[in-house]
Amino acid sequence: MTQTLDTALVDTWFDAWARSRGYQTDRRDGRRAALRSSRPVGAVRTDESAAEATAARQAQADLPETWEHVLVEPDDQDLSVALDRLRERPGQLLTVFGQARADLEAAGLREACPAELLMAVEMDPEVQDVEPPLTPEGLRAELDEPVEGSRRVRIWASGEGASTVPEGEDELAALGWVTFEGETAVYDRIWTAPQHRRRGLGSLVMRHLTSEAMTAQLSQGLLVASPDGQKLYGHLGWREVAPVRIHALDGQAQGSQAEHTGTMGR
Repeated sequence: MTQTLDTALVDTWFDAWARSRGYQTDRRDGRRAALRSSRPVGAVRTDESAAEATAARQAQADLPETWEHVLVEPDDQDLSVALDRLRERPGQLLTVFGQARADLEAAGLREACPAELLMAVEMDPEVQDVEPPLTPEGLRAELDEPVEGSRRVRIWASGEGASTVPEGEDELAALGWVTFEGETAVYDRIWTAPQHRRRGLGSLVMRHLTSEAMTAQLSQGLLVASPDGQKLYGHLGWREVAPVRIHALDGQAQGSQAEHTGTMGR
């Protein structure tokens, strides 16, 4: 991992992550803050099928109305300013990219979930596939652009593979997003339904998204990986850049919902 983290990488990730999710952001005076919500801008739909509504309930994993403040390798002064903001309202989050130069534990901060990793990959046309992968029998890949500059792939299972929706309808087996920010592809919400895990669907989603990024001629990929996802991305050639740790003052925002990889049912 690098000893000094390039803040431009974090800015790129933050802007794409928040934009694709429809989060309200505060970027004044060098701030990076996003209002995480289970009902982000543009998330309400009235034309969902029963299968899509079921998929939304299965994939829901975000915090209601929670401000998250993002710092890069903060020193004591950075931390002091952030703490003032956290004390304004209980339940807010402070995320640190890289190694903090301030003592977070002494300031009363506790980790809200297991540490994540910022990871990157070069979009090398000699290594990455440009063509979308073949989808195995019994599965259907659906690609769309719900937000301008973002691509979403959903893998639907039918027949014997569909187990939790009414007969005759498909079941969401996996999904993922990639958002274009400058020359960077920011991957997010890589998710597989519990009943479809250990079947290679995470790799299939990543290959579909990478094909989209290669077609757009982007130069690099970025993502924040949960502990569960790090092995998959490493296998696909992604490298570790820096640790990502989410903290809370009061300890109320605990568990996997604080992770950045929640799917939000979208």
